[in-house]
Amino acid sequence: MACLGWTLEESAHLTRKWGSMMNLNQILTAPLGFPPLSQMVFPGDRVFLVPDAEYADKPEILIEIVEILLENGFNADDIQILLTDSEEFTISKLLQPRLPLGIRVLFHRPSRRDLHALLGVNKADEPISLCRDLIDADLVISIGRFYAKQPPNHFGLHSAIFPRFSDSTTQHRFAETDKRKHRQLQAEVDEAAKLLGVIFTIQFLHERGKPTKIAAGLPELVTEALKNVHKLSK
Repeated sequence: MACLGWTLEESAHLTRKWGSMMNLNQILTAPLGFPPLSQMVFPGDRVFLVPDAEYADKPEILIEIVEILLENGFNADDIQILLTDSEEFTISKLLQPRLPLGIRVLFHRPSRRDLHALLGVNKADEPISLCRDLIDADLVISIGRFYAKQPPNHFGLHSAIFPRFSDSTTQHRFAETDKRKHRQLQAEVDEAAKLLGVIFTIQFLHERGKPTKIAAGLPELVTEALKNVHKLSK
């Protein structure tokens, strides 16, 4: 695997490289920390695209990501997009008709315990459960907005997965927990991602409310890359 450790000077060229949403294809086909995208999966591997709430509402970007995957040897029948049940009758109507044949959109039901599986427990011995489809996937690709400085109600890259696709009890616990315990909740989100084995993410850094910079690949390398680019742009 390639290794990445940029200084601000070494990252200077990235402002041009990631200065436009038009470079999504370039970024995805050469992900950070991985071989070329075309070498990442085998026929029959189940691939799940998991957008956060903001990017679930951007069907044009999800469709472009799907098209890039297909151009790089991914099988349409193996690609699935996971959304929440609240998005079923709104976002899905914009997304599903425009997807290539074979791509499936699934909807998470947090109240259905039989659709979840236990990954582990947190430090308070509370269950960490997740949608069973994600646990059975061969590759989970999270998609979301990157924050150089996280807002109080955000839990980092992996909040696109957990508790978004956990059970209703966990979701209520996160919603009701004192935000002064943010670090504790953040640790639980990171632990859930670790237990699931999340190794690939696509993140968009926003400027003036619009996505302008992109990075894809190993979460730790994506974080480093976008933080460096953010420093350069200030």
